[in-house]
Parts: sequence; structure tokens; C-alpha cells
Amino acid sequence: MELWEYLEQVDRAYESLSGGALEARIGELTEACGQEYGAESASYASLLGEQGAYYRGQGRYQESEDCFQRALELLEKTAGKDSPAYATALNNLASVHRLTGRYADAEREYAACLALYRRTVGTGDVLYAAGLNGLSMVYLDQNLLLQAARLQTRAAEILDALPQCRDELAVSLCNLGLLLRQMGRLREAEEKLKQAVALFEGELGTHTPHYHAALNGLGSVDYAAGRYRQAQSRFRQAAQAAEALYGPEHWECRVAREHMELARRAAETAQQRKGG
Repeated sequence: MELWEYLEQVDRAYESLSGGALEARIGELTEACGQEYGAESASYASLLGEQGAYYRGQGRYQESEDCFQRALELLEKTAGKDSPAYATALNNLASVHRLTGRYADAEREYAACLALYRRTVGTGDVLYAAGLNGLSMVYLDQNLLLQAARLQTRAAEILDALPQCRDELAVSLCNLGLLLRQMGRLREAEEKLKQAVALFEGELGTHTPHYHAALNGLGSVDYAAGRYRQAQSRFRQAAQAAEALYGPEHWECRVAREHMELARRAAETAQQRKGG
């Protein structure tokens, strides 16, 4: 089976499986690829990257890091340290280090990744935008909001010029909108978040955590602007989106419902003051 067929099978597994069945299928595909192409091959490294991404999504960061580290080592031997594939593996490893609070390691790795992308695919490529997004998240986690917003803005500009990257653009706009909201730049935040929501609702589909995040962000913008009824409606939409994605008992649903209740109370208080 060709490598692209293995990757297609991974995509199909995400579409049709969940829980232990999904994990088992990704493991089976990774093992099969290693047996077919060899445990020292670049193809096997690609499937290790997929397995690492699965573990990262489950919060199993040590297992994720092990997969990404092994993929990086294999790609150094096969594709070479000056290849886009090596840079992408480094990007993946940096993402785990960010999530585990190893910010100095993550920043160093993202910077190296971006330098590699500049030399290989150029600064107008989706891969370069992905590196900018990753480094932006490192700065966001450390509350370095201005640096984070600059990088995320540049990522969104790159993606906006790539018609085949609408999904990536929507995610970047969502991230940028949430950043701007945190910085108190409400008008700009609302603009970016509305653009993200329009992409999800009009082109991409709403079964993604970024759609819920964008709705929640719009609710928080409305709340900060004193538009409490509108905020309540946005938080209701966010709760519905989270429930469709995670189920009614997930903590994201509970938080959205709590936000909705806060907005309701604020709207009632504002009305009472107005009436009084």
C-alpha cells in the first residue's frame, strides 16, 4: 500500500471510529506501515507522526512525545535535517513541549522549524503558517499577547492567500480573535471571530472544537461590551455546539451553560437598573 493510502486510512478511521477502536486502528496502520516499508523508513516516520497526533489529542503527552521524537530521528537519517518533513516533525515535537509547559524548548524548536521552512518551502506556504501558529501559542501560554497576536496575524494573512487552506484559515482567525479579545481589542476580535464562524457554518462544517471556541469568544466579546442578551444567545449556541461535539456532560458544555446563565443574570440586572 502506498503511503498516501495509509494516511487516507487514518483519515477514514477518524471519521468512523472513536475511543479504543480508533486507537487500535491507528496502531494497526502504524505497525503495518513499519512492516511494509521498514522500521527505519520515512514512511514509517509519517505514521508515527499520525500516532503521536492521536496521543496528543488524548492528552497522553509522554506517548505523543515518544512517537514524535522517534519520527524526528528517522527523518534525520532518511530525509535529512534540511527537509520540510524534518521541520514538520520538529513542529510536532514542539507542540507537545508547549502543552507540557516546556516553553523554552518549544520556542527553540519552533524557531528552528520556521528557519527550515523559510529555506525549503518559503514564507507563503501553509507549513510556514503552521509554524507561526505554533510559536504564537507558546507566547500566548506565557501571556505575551502582543508577540502572539503579531505571529497569528501573519499566519492568517498567509492562509487567506491560499484558497486550498480554508480550514486552516478558520482556525487561525479563531485563534487571532480570541487573542484580540484577551487584549481588550473587542471590535477587531469580533470581526475575526465572525469570519471564522462564517467559514465553519458556510463551507467547513461545525463539528470542530474551534467552532465552539469561536462562538464562545463572540459571547465573551458581547458580554464585555455590555450586550448581555446577545451574549446569552452566543453562549447558548456555544453550549449546543459543544454538546454536539462532546456530549451533554462534558465540561465544555457545563462552562458554556454557566456563561449563558451569567449573561442572563447580567441582562436582568441591567434591565432592572434601567427600569429603576
